[in-house]
Amino acid sequence: MISNRFFTFWLSLFPLLLLSLNGFSQPGAEIGIMAGQGYYIGEYNPVSHFKYAKNYGSLLYRYNLNDRFALRFNVGFSEIEVTDVRLLDNNGVLFATGFSTTIRDFSAVAEFNFRSFMAPKHERSSLWSPYVFAGVGYLGTHTYGGVNIPVGVGVKFNIWKSLSGGVEWSMRKLFADRLDNLEDPWQTGETNFIYNKDTFFVAGVTLTYRFPIDPVCWGY
Repeated sequence: MISNRFFTFWLSLFPLLLLSLNGFSQPGAEIGIMAGQGYYIGEYNPVSHFKYAKNYGSLLYRYNLNDRFALRFNVGFSEIEVTDVRLLDNNGVLFATGFSTTIRDFSAVAEFNFRSFMAPKHERSSLWSPYVFAGVGYLGTHTYGGVNIPVGVGVKFNIWKSLSGGVEWSMRKLFADRLDNLEDPWQTGETNFIYNKDTFFVAGVTLTYRFPIDPVCWGY
């Protein structure tokens, strides 16, 4: 069940969105929401994707540079809760059997559509398109906050007129090993960017509304 913090978070964002709507409603711009599941990979869950997954929700703003490239900004919220996981001790040092924390997820990414995509659909654009994205983000919890690299894949499709939807899966690769309050607990000394760093994943669906554009100005 989503905690009360989830609703407080959204209620605080909606007035800001409404106040800035005129600034966002430029040709090529989209606003929308994303809902899905968030989960982490780390010492308490080293390999199992979608294990301990919790609800994830976000607001997003996308500015389409053309039918192939877009810039996207995301503000999301989730939780991590792991229980009853016994880790190996470190020379008598015992570790907690789990942890719980909230996730605040901010990102700015560049998207690339593999097919021409517009909403509303134009006769020369496609009804759907796979896409990839990458950029830079910030992920914060009660005890940790740091920069990460968000990378993901998805498929977007036209729903009706200016409404479009999507399904995507992405990761936030952290530069630290402190998301679960454990930093190199067994003192291996191997803490490069690939090894011994926590990762947060998101899988979900998007729903966006695209403000009207003049296809002629876009070369259509």
